[in-house]
Amino acid sequence: MTRAMLFVPALVALALAAPTAAPAADEENPIIKLIKSKVKDEKKPFAILVTFKVKAGNEKKFEEAFAPCLVATRKEPGCVAYYLNRDPDAPNTYIMYEQFKGIPGLEAHMKEKHTKTLLDTVLPMCDGDPQIKVLTVPE
Repeated sequence: MTRAMLFVPALVALALAAPTAAPAADEENPIIKLIKSKVKDEKKPFAILVTFKVKAGNEKKFEEAFAPCLVATRKEPGCVAYYLNRDPDAPNTYIMYEQFKGIPGLEAHMKEKHTKTLLDTVLPMCDGDPQIKVLTVPE
């Protein structure tokens, strides 16, 4: 495991723990910072896999909390795909597949009210920090 991968959970927790608190003008959102470190061209498409482990008994509430954000995010101009998936072999594990046209699309998404509301709602239902995997389009 690389050193960067060890810091991902901490970055995610930091960014998601206080989604309504805007970073200072000179501070960059830790999620955006992570993705910029992986994506060579900020204007090229990329995808993110976010894995959530949900506390037992919270699965239905978790899915219901995602419903409005799924609809709203798919309408965002920078969004290519935004899907919530459930692991049939581990029913408390959900994987978000998110694809954006470029980093500016993700930056706009992170500022949306529906994104902040979603994170405020679902994070307390999670068992541990969400894990992020960044995927790039081969050149």
